[in-house]
Amino acid sequence: MGPRLESVTAPAEPGVTLTDGGIRMTVLPNTWSAYPSDLSRYFTPVQVRIENARSDELQIRYEDFMALDDGNQQYRAVPPGEVARAMSGGARPEEPTHNAASTLLAGPWYHPYWPRYWGPYSGPYGPWWYPDPYYYPYAWPRPPAQDVLTLCLREGRLLAGANVEGFLYLQQATARGNSLTVSWTPRLASGASLATLSAQFRIVR
Repeated sequence: MGPRLESVTAPAEPGVTLTDGGIRMTVLPNTWSAYPSDLSRYFTPVQVRIENARSDELQIRYEDFMALDDGNQQYRAVPPGEVARAMSGGARPEEPTHNAASTLLAGPWYHPYWPRYWGPYSGPYGPWWYPDPYYYPYAWPRPPAQDVLTLCLREGRLLAGANVEGFLYLQQATARGNSLTVSWTPRLASGASLATLSAQFRIVR
């Protein structure tokens, strides 16, 4: 479990809501409860809700989001695909390896000391057993970081009167400073930028 972000203006509230020019943004910093559960050790997931009450469209782009700590260290929003690859492909510590010998019996590898699970066809005509799946590391591949992709804030057009919600994955933004400002500079479909919305948080360790 990584550090928590606490609103500077309303510490008891779960998030911060900002409004300007028909745009409403809510930042909820401590809501990640999906897989992988240790995501906050490597990235800073921040849930964002954006409502467009304007008469024109907005653009949602990761490059328009930013975080800045009290030491002026800047952190970018990392694309979800990059986060998923990192979490699935070695950004985390390697799992411990076992040096004990394994044995091959007509197919899957098994460890001689793993608990045996007797399946529904065990008996005189099918005395087959296989390791308990919770102890069997080769039964299924390690699940990919699918939640990172399905729960993300998506880039694209935000139509007039519409809203969107999802997670931003900031670079590990809570490891150094004591406070963090999360900001978004909205852009119109033409590319013109609007006023920046900023939420300030304390980093609680």
